[in-house]
Amino acid sequence: MEVTVLGLGTMGWRIAKNYAKAGMLKGVWNRTEEKSKLFSKEFGVPVVSLDKISSRFILLSLSNDDAVTSVVRKIDVKGKVIIDTSTISPRTSKSLGKEISSMGGVMYDAPVTGSTGIEERKATVMLGGPKEGVEEVISLLKVTANKVIYVGDNGSGLYLKLVNNLIAASYMEALAEAFTLAERAGLDLEIVSSFLSEGSIISSPLSSMKSRMLKERNYITQFRLSLMAKDLGIIDQECSSLGVANMISSITAKLFASASRSGLGDLDMASIYELIRNL
Repeated sequence: MEVTVLGLGTMGWRIAKNYAKAGMLKGVWNRTEEKSKLFSKEFGVPVVSLDKISSRFILLSLSNDDAVTSVVRKIDVKGKVIIDTSTISPRTSKSLGKEISSMGGVMYDAPVTGSTGIEERKATVMLGGPKEGVEEVISLLKVTANKVIYVGDNGSGLYLKLVNNLIAASYMEALAEAFTLAERAGLDLEIVSSFLSEGSIISSPLSSMKSRMLKERNYITQFRLSLMAKDLGIIDQECSSLGVANMISSITAKLFASASRSGLGDLDMASIYELIRNL
């Protein structure tokens, strides 16, 4: 199987790199051409134009609904399998899936959790789309992720990603509050970090990764705060549409939006700590 990757951000670059190493990467594209040329030079893979993609499988890793919609509509999708790893509105994705199907193509939503771990194939993909042909898509995705969960029809993978991110963002905000409490109380933040990472009932891979960031106030990007703010906006819309009471995540959405506007957007989502500790 050959695949073309569109979008070379934090996650897309790593995904494309995995396929290049496996000898399966047919080409790359990025909105900023300089980045695609840099990838091409490093891995010896051609830069493609959106209207001349020859591979059957096309994997997207883009920033938002508008970017995905714009790019998909520039591709000749007939006979293609579009795999979108972006986190966008499930409603947008389902609409695009119908549009692509009417033109003879197939679309899967395939958002990723643990995105920076994808370089070591430690990420999980949540897959939504037609059941027919899904095993081939799963096989392709397992080249770059260690776990692929088929959730159901188009949009299902995205809904599961939103469930995940609702918890992750709310937990991150709570962790920032907890560290602020510990800091103001004069606790040794090394002890706090170690306890929350390994010794507490709430210890988890997320608390382990982010506690170290908060202790050191070093926010090397694993998942950009601005992207989580965007996802929380989608969560807010979906909860409103589906009649879900989302008191915690709606407040968290406002805090992340404020942090993004204050200049923290390009840092890791753990930088929400900087907003909380200064309130």
